[in-house]
Amino acid sequence: MSLPDPIKLARALRPPQSLRELNGRFRTETDCEEFLFQVRYPEGFVCPRCGVERGWPLDGKRLIECANGHKVSLTAGTVLHGSRQDLITWFHAVLFISTLTPGISALQFQRQLGLKRYETAFRMLHKVRSSLVAPGRELLHREIEVDETFIGGKDPDRDGRGGDKVLVVGGIEVRPFSQAKTGKRRERSGRLRLRVVADASANSLAGFVEQEIERGAIVHTDGWNGYRRLTRSGYVHDRTVQGKGRKAIHILPHIHRVFSNLKAWVQGTHHGRIEPKYLQAYLDEYTFRFNRRFWPGPAFLRALTLMLHHKHKI
Repeated sequence: MSLPDPIKLARALRPPQSLRELNGRFRTETDCEEFLFQVRYPEGFVCPRCGVERGWPLDGKRLIECANGHKVSLTAGTVLHGSRQDLITWFHAVLFISTLTPGISALQFQRQLGLKRYETAFRMLHKVRSSLVAPGRELLHREIEVDETFIGGKDPDRDGRGGDKVLVVGGIEVRPFSQAKTGKRRERSGRLRLRVVADASANSLAGFVEQEIERGAIVHTDGWNGYRRLTRSGYVHDRTVQGKGRKAIHILPHIHRVFSNLKAWVQGTHHGRIEPKYLQAYLDEYTFRFNRRFWPGPAFLRALTLMLHHKHKI
Protein backbone atom coordinates (compact mmCIF):
# COMPACT_ATOMS: atom_id res chain seq x y z
CA MET A 1 0.00 0.00 0.00
CA SER A 2 1.43 3.38 -1.03
CA LEU A 3 1.65 6.20 1.47
CA PRO A 4 -0.83 9.06 1.12
CA ASP A 5 0.42 12.44 -0.02
CA PRO A 6 1.74 14.12 3.18
CA ILE A 7 0.95 17.71 2.14
CA LYS A 8 -2.59 16.90 1.03
CA LEU A 9 -3.20 14.87 4.20
CA ALA A 10 -1.84 17.60 6.47
CA ARG A 11 -4.11 20.20 4.88
CA ALA A 12 -7.14 17.96 5.32
CA LEU A 13 -6.50 16.81 8.91
CA ARG A 14 -4.63 19.78 10.43
CA PRO A 15 -2.54 17.66 12.84
CA PRO A 16 -1.74 18.92 16.36
CA GLN A 17 1.51 20.86 16.71
CA SER A 18 1.72 20.98 20.50
CA LEU A 19 0.84 18.94 23.57
CA ARG A 20 -1.94 21.38 24.41
CA GLU A 21 -3.51 20.93 20.97
CA LEU A 22 -3.25 17.16 21.22
CA ASN A 23 -4.88 17.02 24.66
CA GLY A 24 -7.67 19.34 23.59
CA ARG A 25 -8.43 17.51 20.38
CA PHE A 26 -8.08 13.85 21.41
CA ARG A 27 -10.02 13.45 24.63
CA THR A 28 -11.46 9.99 23.98
CA GLU A 29 -10.56 6.78 22.17
CA THR A 30 -13.26 7.57 19.61
CA ASP A 31 -11.52 10.86 18.76
CA CYS A 32 -8.30 8.94 18.12
CA GLU A 33 -10.05 6.21 16.12
CA GLU A 34 -11.69 8.74 13.81
CA PHE A 35 -8.36 10.43 13.17
CA LEU A 36 -6.60 7.11 12.53
CA PHE A 37 -9.33 6.08 10.09
CA GLN A 38 -8.74 9.22 8.03
CA VAL A 39 -4.98 8.67 8.08
CA ARG A 40 -5.19 5.02 7.04
CA TYR A 41 -8.03 5.44 4.52
CA PRO A 42 -7.72 9.03 3.21
CA GLU A 43 -9.58 8.12 0.01
CA GLY A 44 -12.19 5.99 1.79
CA PHE A 45 -12.25 2.47 3.20
CA VAL A 46 -10.85 -0.40 1.12
CA CYS A 47 -11.05 -3.92 2.51
CA PRO A 48 -7.48 -5.35 2.64
CA ARG A 49 -8.86 -8.88 2.14
CA CYS A 50 -11.15 -8.53 -0.87
CA GLY A 51 -10.66 -4.95 -2.10
CA VAL A 52 -14.31 -3.92 -1.80
CA GLU A 53 -14.76 -0.21 -1.11
CA ARG A 54 -17.86 -0.40 1.07
CA GLY A 55 -17.88 -1.00 4.79
CA TRP A 56 -19.30 0.18 8.11
CA PRO A 57 -18.00 0.38 11.67
CA LEU A 58 -19.09 -2.23 14.22
CA ASP A 59 -17.45 -0.76 17.30
CA GLY A 60 -16.70 2.93 16.94
CA LYS A 61 -14.23 2.82 14.05
CA ARG A 62 -11.88 0.23 15.56
CA LEU A 63 -13.64 -2.73 13.92
CA ILE A 64 -14.98 -2.46 10.37
CA GLU A 65 -17.08 -4.91 8.40
CA CYS A 66 -16.89 -4.74 4.62
CA ALA A 67 -19.79 -5.41 2.24
CA ASN A 68 -18.60 -9.02 1.80
CA GLY A 69 -18.68 -9.70 5.53
CA HIS A 70 -14.97 -9.47 6.29
CA LYS A 71 -14.21 -7.93 9.69
CA VAL A 72 -11.13 -5.70 9.68
CA SER A 73 -9.46 -4.03 12.65
CA LEU A 74 -8.36 -0.45 12.11
CA THR A 75 -4.95 -1.28 13.58
CA ALA A 76 -4.50 -4.74 12.00
CA GLY A 77 -1.08 -5.20 10.41
CA THR A 78 0.32 -2.04 12.00
CA VAL A 79 2.62 -1.41 14.95
CA LEU A 80 -0.49 -0.69 17.03
CA HIS A 81 -1.99 -4.13 16.45
CA GLY A 82 -2.51 -6.10 19.63
CA SER A 83 -1.40 -3.28 21.92
CA ARG A 84 -3.02 -3.09 25.33
CA GLN A 85 -2.30 0.61 25.63
CA ASP A 86 -5.00 3.12 24.71
CA LEU A 87 -4.63 5.22 21.58
CA ILE A 88 -4.31 8.45 23.56
CA THR A 89 -1.09 7.12 25.10
CA TRP A 90 0.16 6.11 21.67
CA PHE A 91 -0.59 9.60 20.32
CA HIS A 92 1.52 11.10 23.10
CA ALA A 93 4.40 8.77 22.21
CA VAL A 94 4.23 9.83 18.57
CA LEU A 95 4.09 13.54 19.44
CA PHE A 96 7.03 13.38 21.88
CA ILE A 97 9.31 11.49 19.49
CA SER A 98 8.42 13.38 16.32
CA THR A 99 8.32 16.97 17.58
CA LEU A 100 10.29 17.44 20.82
CA THR A 101 13.80 18.70 19.97
CA PRO A 102 15.54 16.36 22.45
CA GLY A 103 13.02 13.55 22.04
CA ILE A 104 12.11 11.69 25.21
CA SER A 105 13.61 8.79 27.15
CA ALA A 106 11.59 5.75 28.14
CA LEU A 107 11.92 6.69 31.82
CA GLN A 108 10.60 10.21 31.18
CA PHE A 109 7.77 8.83 29.08
CA GLN A 110 6.84 6.33 31.79
CA ARG A 111 6.66 9.11 34.37
CA GLN A 112 4.80 11.60 32.16
CA LEU A 113 2.10 9.12 31.14
CA GLY A 114 1.90 7.27 34.46
CA LEU A 115 2.75 3.87 32.98
CA LYS A 116 3.34 1.11 35.50
CA ARG A 117 6.30 -0.58 33.84
CA TYR A 118 9.44 0.86 32.26
CA GLU A 119 9.44 -2.00 29.75
CA THR A 120 6.05 -0.88 28.42
CA ALA A 121 7.30 2.66 27.88
CA PHE A 122 10.47 1.46 26.15
CA ARG A 123 8.57 -0.94 23.89
CA MET A 124 6.11 1.74 22.78
CA LEU A 125 8.79 4.32 22.01
CA HIS A 126 10.93 1.77 20.22
CA LYS A 127 8.02 0.70 18.01
CA VAL A 128 7.49 4.33 17.03
CA ARG A 129 11.15 5.09 16.29
CA SER A 130 11.54 1.82 14.36
CA SER A 131 8.79 2.89 11.97
CA LEU A 132 10.20 6.27 10.95
CA VAL A 133 11.93 5.30 7.70
CA ALA A 134 9.69 5.77 4.67
CA PRO A 135 9.96 3.01 2.05
CA GLY A 136 11.50 4.17 -1.21
CA ARG A 137 12.56 7.53 0.23
CA GLU A 138 14.34 9.94 -2.10
CA LEU A 139 18.12 9.68 -2.33
CA LEU A 140 20.35 12.54 -1.20
CA HIS A 141 21.53 14.61 -4.15
CA ARG A 142 23.67 17.45 -5.50
CA GLU A 143 26.37 18.02 -2.83
CA ILE A 144 26.89 15.85 0.25
CA GLU A 145 29.40 15.55 3.09
CA VAL A 146 30.08 11.99 4.27
CA ASP A 147 32.07 10.81 7.27
CA GLU A 148 31.95 8.26 10.07
CA THR A 149 32.14 8.40 13.85
CA PHE A 150 31.83 6.16 16.91
CA ILE A 151 28.82 6.25 19.21
CA GLY A 152 28.69 4.83 22.73
CA GLY A 153 31.19 2.31 23.99
CA LYS A 154 32.68 1.51 27.37
CA ASP A 155 35.37 4.19 27.09
CA PRO A 156 33.84 7.51 25.97
CA ASP A 157 37.31 9.18 25.89
CA ARG A 158 38.84 6.72 23.44
CA ASP A 159 39.43 8.11 19.95
CA GLY A 160 40.11 6.49 16.58
CA ARG A 161 38.45 3.87 14.45
CA GLY A 162 38.97 1.00 16.90
CA GLY A 163 37.62 0.11 20.31
CA ASP A 164 34.30 -0.97 21.75
CA LYS A 165 32.17 1.73 20.21
CA VAL A 166 29.59 1.34 17.41
CA LEU A 167 30.63 2.78 14.06
CA VAL A 168 28.11 5.10 12.41
CA VAL A 169 28.42 6.59 8.93
CA GLY A 170 26.50 9.71 8.00
CA GLY A 171 25.77 11.80 4.94
CA ILE A 172 24.24 15.27 4.84
CA GLU A 173 23.29 17.54 1.97
CA VAL A 174 25.07 20.88 1.70
CA ARG A 175 22.67 23.47 0.33
CA PRO A 176 23.90 26.90 -0.84
CA PHE A 177 21.86 30.05 -0.33
CA SER A 178 22.37 33.78 -0.63
CA GLN A 179 21.79 36.16 2.25
CA ALA A 180 18.93 38.54 1.51
CA LYS A 181 20.73 41.71 2.67
CA THR A 182 24.31 41.13 1.52
CA GLY A 183 23.85 38.60 -1.27
CA LYS A 184 26.79 36.68 0.18
CA ARG A 185 26.81 32.95 -0.59
CA ARG A 186 26.42 30.77 2.47
CA GLU A 187 25.72 27.09 3.15
CA ARG A 188 23.23 25.27 5.31
CA SER A 189 22.49 21.66 6.14
CA GLY A 190 19.87 19.78 4.15
CA ARG A 191 18.61 16.22 4.58
CA LEU A 192 20.47 13.69 6.69
CA ARG A 193 21.09 9.93 6.60
CA LEU A 194 22.72 7.87 9.38
CA ARG A 195 23.53 4.16 9.46
CA VAL A 196 25.26 1.69 11.77
CA VAL A 197 27.99 -0.16 9.87
CA ALA A 198 30.10 -3.17 10.78
CA ASP A 199 33.46 -1.61 9.93
CA ALA A 200 35.24 1.15 8.01
CA SER A 201 35.77 -0.93 4.87
CA ALA A 202 34.81 0.15 1.36
CA ASN A 203 31.89 -2.27 1.38
CA SER A 204 30.47 -0.50 4.43
CA LEU A 205 31.32 3.16 3.75
CA ALA A 206 31.22 3.38 -0.04
CA GLY A 207 28.29 0.96 0.09
CA PHE A 208 26.39 3.45 2.25
CA VAL A 209 27.04 6.21 -0.30
CA GLU A 210 25.91 4.03 -3.20
CA GLN A 211 22.64 3.16 -1.44
CA GLU A 212 21.77 6.60 -0.05
CA ILE A 213 23.15 9.14 -2.56
CA GLU A 214 22.24 9.46 -6.21
CA ARG A 215 24.90 8.96 -8.88
CA GLY A 216 26.52 12.11 -10.20
CA ALA A 217 26.40 13.95 -6.87
CA ILE A 218 29.43 15.72 -5.40
CA VAL A 219 30.56 13.73 -2.35
CA HIS A 220 33.02 15.32 0.09
CA THR A 221 35.01 12.92 2.31
CA ASP A 222 38.29 12.76 4.17
CA GLY A 223 41.19 10.70 2.87
CA TRP A 224 40.14 7.35 4.32
CA ASN A 225 40.58 4.48 1.84
CA GLY A 226 37.05 3.23 2.40
CA TYR A 227 35.79 5.98 0.08
CA ARG A 228 38.31 5.55 -2.77
CA ARG A 229 35.97 3.69 -5.15
CA LEU A 230 33.35 6.47 -5.27
CA THR A 231 34.68 7.94 -8.51
CA ARG A 232 34.36 4.54 -10.19
CA SER A 233 30.83 4.32 -8.80
CA GLY A 234 29.75 7.45 -10.68
CA TYR A 235 30.25 10.21 -8.10
CA VAL A 236 32.25 13.42 -8.21
CA HIS A 237 34.49 12.55 -5.29
CA ASP A 238 36.11 15.47 -3.46
CA ARG A 239 38.66 13.71 -1.24
CA THR A 240 40.64 15.84 1.23
CA VAL A 241 43.42 14.27 3.28
CA GLN A 242 43.55 15.56 6.82
CA GLY A 243 46.70 17.15 8.11
CA LYS A 244 48.00 20.26 9.79
CA GLY A 245 45.30 22.89 9.66
CA ARG A 246 43.01 20.54 7.72
CA LYS A 247 41.14 18.67 10.43
CA ALA A 248 37.92 16.83 9.61
CA ILE A 249 35.83 19.40 11.44
CA HIS A 250 37.17 22.04 9.01
CA ILE A 251 36.83 20.09 5.77
CA LEU A 252 33.48 18.49 6.69
CA PRO A 253 31.78 21.04 9.00
CA HIS A 254 28.14 20.07 8.39
CA ILE A 255 28.36 16.34 9.10
CA HIS A 256 30.63 16.95 12.10
CA ARG A 257 28.12 19.38 13.54
CA VAL A 258 25.52 16.62 13.19
CA PHE A 259 27.80 14.11 14.93
CA SER A 260 28.45 16.55 17.79
CA ASN A 261 24.73 17.19 18.32
CA LEU A 262 23.93 13.48 17.97
CA LYS A 263 26.40 12.54 20.70
CA ALA A 264 25.10 15.32 22.94
CA TRP A 265 21.57 13.96 22.42
CA VAL A 266 22.63 10.40 23.24
CA GLN A 267 24.35 11.58 26.42
CA GLY A 268 21.74 14.15 27.41
CA THR A 269 18.38 12.52 26.73
CA HIS A 270 19.46 8.89 27.04
CA HIS A 271 22.53 9.25 29.30
CA GLY A 272 24.57 7.21 26.83
CA ARG A 273 22.57 4.07 27.62
CA ILE A 274 21.68 2.82 24.17
CA GLU A 275 22.32 -0.84 23.47
CA PRO A 276 24.06 -1.44 20.12
CA LYS A 277 21.22 -3.63 18.84
CA TYR A 278 18.78 -0.71 19.24
CA LEU A 279 21.09 2.06 17.99
CA GLN A 280 19.86 2.09 14.38
CA ALA A 281 16.31 2.80 15.55
CA TYR A 282 17.59 5.75 17.62
CA LEU A 283 19.50 7.03 14.59
CA ASP A 284 16.30 6.78 12.54
CA GLU A 285 14.48 8.81 15.20
CA TYR A 286 17.19 11.48 15.21
CA THR A 287 17.23 11.62 11.40
CA PHE A 288 13.44 11.85 11.17
CA ARG A 289 13.28 14.77 13.59
CA PHE A 290 16.30 16.54 12.06
CA ASN A 291 14.85 16.39 8.56
CA ARG A 292 11.53 17.80 9.77
CA ARG A 293 12.84 20.26 12.34
CA PHE A 294 10.96 23.18 10.77
CA TRP A 295 7.58 21.40 10.46
CA PRO A 296 6.48 19.88 13.82
CA GLY A 297 2.82 19.42 12.84
CA PRO A 298 3.39 17.42 9.67
CA ALA A 299 6.10 15.48 11.53
CA PHE A 300 3.49 14.08 13.94
CA LEU A 301 1.19 13.16 11.07
CA ARG A 302 4.00 11.62 9.02
CA ALA A 303 5.15 9.45 11.93
CA LEU A 304 1.60 8.26 12.54
CA THR A 305 1.16 7.52 8.83
CA LEU A 306 4.32 5.40 8.75
CA MET A 307 3.15 3.47 11.81
CA LEU A 308 -0.16 2.66 10.17
CA HIS A 309 1.23 1.63 6.81
CA HIS A 310 4.16 -0.54 7.86
CA LYS A 311 4.35 -3.79 9.76
CA HIS A 312 6.85 -4.03 12.57
CA LYS A 313 8.21 -6.74 14.80
CA ILE A 314 10.18 -6.28 18.01
